[in-house]
Amino acid sequence: MAEKPKPPKQLTLDLEGKGEKAKPKKSTSSYKVVLSDSPTPAKKPSTTRKRPTVTTRTMTVKIPSDKQPAPKTETKASPAKKRPTPRTADQPNPHVVQTRTRKHPATKTSKPKKQQVVPPKIGKRTSYRPPLSRRLLLPLLIALLACTALILLYAYFEKPAILAPSVSVVEERDVVALTIERGMTARTVSLLLEQLGVVEDAQAFLAYLVEQDLATVIQTGTYIMGRNLAFSEVASMFANTEKTMEVTIPPGFTISEIDDYLANRLEGESGLFIEAVNDLAVAYQLSFTEGWLLSGTYTVHRNRAGEELALAMYQKMLRELQGLLDSPLLERYSVEELLIVASMIQAETQDATQMKGISSVIHNRLANGEPLGIDATTRYEMGDWENPIPIEALETKSPYNTRRKEGLPPSGICSPGIDAIHSAFFPENTSFFYYLHGYDKAIHYAETYEEHKENISLYR
Repeated sequence: MAEKPKPPKQLTLDLEGKGEKAKPKKSTSSYKVVLSDSPTPAKKPSTTRKRPTVTTRTMTVKIPSDKQPAPKTETKASPAKKRPTPRTADQPNPHVVQTRTRKHPATKTSKPKKQQVVPPKIGKRTSYRPPLSRRLLLPLLIALLACTALILLYAYFEKPAILAPSVSVVEERDVVALTIERGMTARTVSLLLEQLGVVEDAQAFLAYLVEQDLATVIQTGTYIMGRNLAFSEVASMFANTEKTMEVTIPPGFTISEIDDYLANRLEGESGLFIEAVNDLAVAYQLSFTEGWLLSGTYTVHRNRAGEELALAMYQKMLRELQGLLDSPLLERYSVEELLIVASMIQAETQDATQMKGISSVIHNRLANGEPLGIDATTRYEMGDWENPIPIEALETKSPYNTRRKEGLPPSGICSPGIDAIHSAFFPENTSFFYYLHGYDKAIHYAETYEEHKENISLYR
């Protein structure tokens, strides 16, 4: 705190010599000289305490620009405050440290214009990444095309030449099966045809039969016909005057082989029997056709040989199955499954004395959950019954490769004979799991694989 200043002492000069001279003191801070005619009485010191005044110092720091000289630092007392002049926008704030900036020589106050940036198009930016779905679209499309090409190549090279003709091989037709029994009149037959949808008007069809003198020559039997046929087509089936012929289908023939055989006998085109078999499956709602046709000798008309032969083989199979329905195996298997077993037995041997033993091996493996290992099913899938089976075919897991697939194939593999059917429904009771056809033209059975390998070394 600053010291309280002392009041200056007054010195009175008496020009007339009335007063006495004051003795000067050695140290005084200040003197006040008053010239007057009469002496001025000294003022009494004030008893009121004065507020001390504080002297402040103001320092202004300015950072000069390139062209302005550096400001001087001044220290001064401010007995009286001066009203500051307002600072313009161009003048720097004295209490803020200013950043040193350089002004463009050409433009002193104008700000530089920002350059307009034009972004590149999407897809051409260096850091642009398309969406994940778009990036994966092309690889997925390439992989799909590659898989499709591989599947087509596999189907082309690996597909067997002859497959089991099923209902889907040939385009299905809308057909029905009807049976004309002895004693039925032409009027009854006409009403039955109208009810099944073969003809539209029973009365008109009956009039056609009377007009053509065919009402009394309708032959009994079972027929498979399409719907909405012409009167002439239906009448030609009932009053068939074509010559008949006998055809013998040996056991083990496939549907495709029967079709080729019938085409050679008729000297016509192939495919008629396959089409008739597919119509048969539609009419009787069969899940497969190979194995449902019983081999034997049949008499058919030449103009309807395909339809009559397929129907006759199927009906003969139904009659044969009537005497086998007491088999205990029907508690475990269906009739269709046992027919598949019969077709495999027929394809494995033509010797009736070996069939019951082979049937026992098949049933033992089925009951134990083991693959059957019958090569005849692979031969049927390949359509080759003579050449050796390639190793690739035996290693491929296909529906008919019973070496790699457990259980039965999806259909039969040939037309079985009566002996094979009886062996499938009534096999021998053995403990054999292996059999081998040796070069001695005999069959050799084994219970274990070690015994089977010994038979191979002895008889192969």
